Amino acid sequence: MQQITLPDCVYGDLNKFISTSYSKNLPHPLLIAQAFCLRFQEHGKKYGLSTITDNVEYIIKNYH
Repeated sequence: MQQITLPDCVYGDLNKFISTSYSKNLPHPLLIAQAFCLRFQEHGKKYGLSTITDNVEYIIKNYH
């Protein structure tokens, strides 16, 4: 997994989305990334599902 750095505002949106949308039982990172891309369509279009998924995995591994 190669973590591609997102801008702080996008990374913050992603981290907040994970924290507010999911409890301790997190689904697969791909499902979280898909839900995030549906909620924040402009971020999904600009950075793509693969990049968002990699960052979800990074956040889960390091912060949850």
